[in-house]
Amino acid sequence: MKKTLLALVLPSLFASTVGAAEVYSDKGQSVNVYGRAYAGHDFSGEDKNANYGNDSYIRIGAKLKSDISDSLSAFGRYELQWDLADGEKQEKTKTRLAYIGLKSEVGAFSFGRQYGAVSLVSDITDTAYTNAYGGNLGVGTDHDGTGRDNSLLKYSNKFGGLQLDSSYRFDDNQDDSKSDAAYGLGAAYTLDFGLTLAAGYNASSPTDDYDASIFLVGASYETGPVKFAATYSQGSEFLAEGEDHTGYELTAEYKINKQLRAQILYNAQETEDTKSSAKADSVDDLVFGVRYDFNKSFRTVAEYRINGIKGMDDDFHLAARYSF
Repeated sequence: MKKTLLALVLPSLFASTVGAAEVYSDKGQSVNVYGRAYAGHDFSGEDKNANYGNDSYIRIGAKLKSDISDSLSAFGRYELQWDLADGEKQEKTKTRLAYIGLKSEVGAFSFGRQYGAVSLVSDITDTAYTNAYGGNLGVGTDHDGTGRDNSLLKYSNKFGGLQLDSSYRFDDNQDDSKSDAAYGLGAAYTLDFGLTLAAGYNASSPTDDYDASIFLVGASYETGPVKFAATYSQGSEFLAEGEDHTGYELTAEYKINKQLRAQILYNAQETEDTKSSAKADSVDDLVFGVRYDFNKSFRTVAEYRINGIKGMDDDFHLAARYSF
């Protein structure tokens, strides 16, 4: 039956469907759409932190797949987000993901704006219930191909319990004296009894004067309603020239019942000047969170952070999220 893709997609964007919704499927071609509405607010003391205030966004995405043969298929993904924290006059729109690729028995190759290989490791403890906390290992958006980044070529494959990712971020810098090319490797192995072990490495040469690199390891263990996870990172001039760093995250989550769960997250980061060897604590967070799922689509979350950095206030984040 002939129908235009637009006619199929638009009604689905406003449907209250649980999970990604398949809006088109015909002769090996499929389109799935998904989205999220997040409304949050950060409350802090007199010394307002960077997260203070409204934290809201709308996110919409689409996953595309086309079968070429029995063993080869093409795929694509696009994800757009509207950040609403500053109101209508200062609305910020950003493309989070935009990539295409080919998948066969030898693995998946993709190119575009996507996650770098070491995200396979950092994601182990990227489990905060709200947007405000965690994520201080050094992996970041538009940072040398570690988080989401442009012009990134990626290979991914799974061999039983072993997941292997590799990525190369092509140089987009117009200045010949500088470079944002980078490469990354990541591996994660999941054992039958709930233990996952992971490691990753990412390197770049931002200028002719110095090289930057980061090494990560992580592990998680899940048994029944309890899950523990830990990650550790060590960076050589990765955050900035002349600055090394170490970071780690620890999480423990307990599913109290089908709808209610609680989590503790500890995140720390220490920087060291490569010339003077002076060290400083840049992150020292202890976060207590609770999450209540009304159903698969709608949840409310709350997190309280005890900030261990001198002169920084504790803060509290409250949010509601609807996903389809």
